[in-house]
Amino acid sequence: MPKPSSSSSSSLRSNGQNGKYEYTPNNYAATKNEVGVFTTPGYSEDIKPLWKFKNAEESGKSAEGIWKLFEGYRDKNDFVGMDICRKFIQMGRTRSLRYALRPGGRKYDPSTGEERQRTGKVYDQGKLEGAEVYEKWLGKCWDDECYKKAWESWREGKDNIEVVKDQSDVEDPWGEGDEKDQEEKKRKRLRSAVKGAPEVKAKDHPGPKKRTKKS
Repeated sequence: MPKPSSSSSSSLRSNGQNGKYEYTPNNYAATKNEVGVFTTPGYSEDIKPLWKFKNAEESGKSAEGIWKLFEGYRDKNDFVGMDICRKFIQMGRTRSLRYALRPGGRKYDPSTGEERQRTGKVYDQGKLEGAEVYEKWLGKCWDDECYKKAWESWREGKDNIEVVKDQSDVEDPWGEGDEKDQEEKKRKRLRSAVKGAPEVKAKDHPGPKKRTKKS
């Protein structure tokens, strides 16, 4: 567990619950998966009440509410807050797909403990639509220039994060392509899941991707 905050340094750090907990790259890792989504003091307990995935409508309201918190953390230059918001949105997609494509949302057989294979059948259309909603908001998180820069800075353990206030004039450094291409990629991922393809686990989400330099 992170130590109580006692420093006013401008070095790279985030504080949850009005500074009660202090996070640095040494005690909170920047990862593409959902580790810590429910267990990060100062953030998880504030975001979890908004997290719902019953159907597309609830998923939309939930994702929008979490996004507003994301923006608030961004305004405070709080990377951990933004990251936990992204993880809740990503978990919304993961859980929605589990219930949509597996009976009762059970990933493992209760009698054998073995993972159940997808059949391609949709057991809950509402949750499948909810997964698509969360997918769009997840893309919005990764497309946010401030978050992407903060994510890379945190992962590299740099001392400062340069906040991007105006995102309209910033070149896309990750090579993700235009908005139309990104939406098509998201739709393909969801279609492949329905067809019974291997599950796209949270840790496999592409996350931010740097653009290769042209020779």
